[in-house]
Amino acid sequence: MSSFDMIARPPPVREGEDTVQLELMISGKPYLAFQPYLTRVRDESAEKVYQFNQERNTERRMKLAEGFISLLQQDKGQSSIALPFSCEYGFNITLGYDVYLGPDCQLIDVCPINIGNRTMIGGSCRLYTPCHPISPEERNGLKGPEWAKPIVIGEDCWIGGGVIICPGVTIGDGVTVGAGSVVTKDIPDRVVAVGNPARIIKSILADGTTVPVPKA
Repeated sequence: MSSFDMIARPPPVREGEDTVQLELMISGKPYLAFQPYLTRVRDESAEKVYQFNQERNTERRMKLAEGFISLLQQDKGQSSIALPFSCEYGFNITLGYDVYLGPDCQLIDVCPINIGNRTMIGGSCRLYTPCHPISPEERNGLKGPEWAKPIVIGEDCWIGGGVIICPGVTIGDGVTVGAGSVVTKDIPDRVVAVGNPARIIKSILADGTTVPVPKA
């Protein structure tokens, strides 16, 4: 492991707390969000996000991110997160090297969000991992069970501004997603996807040129 790998972990428990709901949450199983340990962790994360957003200098700002989110292989190229930025936990986010997150990105990281090397995320993008029951009876207000599904974005991707990525989506390597798209399903390597819901319109060839994909 490189000395420039900074791995984030959940905070240790205090007396009277346990990690049962945390473990259920990260594994994508139904859990109760308003439990003492998780509530404290969210509050502490909110303070870290606040402090991060007060720092205007990029180098110092990314130093604050160390240990809050996981930054991998930063000796190969340091990642950058523009302001403002928001997330829910932080330790569920992993960025490879040379990753860029544009202004006003929101990563709701109830389950892990992994973003590959050299991928760029445009401004005002939203990455949502949480899921909720469809019926109001199951939701039971804010106290009922919820769950989440991880999001994976591969290497060398460009995610245009205002894109929404839904729970459980995996985006392959070398993908371009057009601005304003809503990604509801997995996207394979080296394609262009646009729209709501996003659909594949082009394949990206090895020489960088594109060819249209026939409509289904």
